Amino acid sequence: MNPILTSALGSILRYCLMLLVPYFVKHGIWTESAAEGYVEAAVAGLLALGWSWWKIHGNRVKLLTALALPPGVTENDLNRHIAGGGAVPSISTPPDTVPVLKPQTP
Repeated sequence: MNPILTSALGSILRYCLMLLVPYFVKHGIWTESAAEGYVEAAVAGLLALGWSWWKIHGNRVKLLTALALPPGVTENDLNRHIAGGGAVPSISTPPDTVPVLKPQTP
């Protein structure tokens, strides 16, 4: 993932979580000193979960698109097809159904 994008996402998540900190501290759920550590841990966890989901989603798109393309297509051809905005099957295609190419929606 792009380091600038990672930093920006981390900042946004940290900001959102920091909105909750005064409530948690005021009601005695967190101490002031522990709040910062909890927020940092939550941001790291959320970024890891998001990155994991993104990789799983991308791999599913590649698998289904490869199954729908004609035989003999290389991995480079597949990557160019997807990056170029070519048609891809729905990621919700059931495992017992042949994937059908559908245009990507922006």
